[in-house]
Amino acid sequence: MDKKEKLDRYAGILVKCGKKVLLCKRSSHHKTLKGVWSIPAGSIEVGEKPREAAIREFYEETNILIDNGDDLTLIGVINRYARDNKYIKGAMYVYMVETDEEIIPDLVNAKDGDEHTDCGYFTINELPFDDHKDQLFKLILKNF
Repeated sequence: MDKKEKLDRYAGILVKCGKKVLLCKRSSHHKTLKGVWSIPAGSIEVGEKPREAAIREFYEETNILIDNGDDLTLIGVINRYARDNKYIKGAMYVYMVETDEEIIPDLVNAKDGDEHTDCGYFTINELPFDDHKDQLFKLILKNF
């Protein structure tokens, strides 16, 4: 990687409720991961800590405020590689929050709710991943 190139940094939150996790399907008009089931996540802004970015992005995309960041646990960092797989071009900090009741995203009223077309809770056997080598898939399995 050229020293002038900066590492893209992202942060997101995985919600775990009992034996299910919350995933949202990226809209087809989004510039990355079109139509892919993932966690609400986005770019870390200049001067922002990954935990702060995860909370902000989760709110912007779901209209749900995680008001106590202390409940978040960093469960992993996923590297994003360049197309040629020769270098890491980005990293996503994945936090997890556990809840007793399913919290349902409000995509209609969320500032960036149009980034997703659907959200749902999935058991380990229902996870909608085509590629089981996917790093997020592996991270979810590790934390079930």
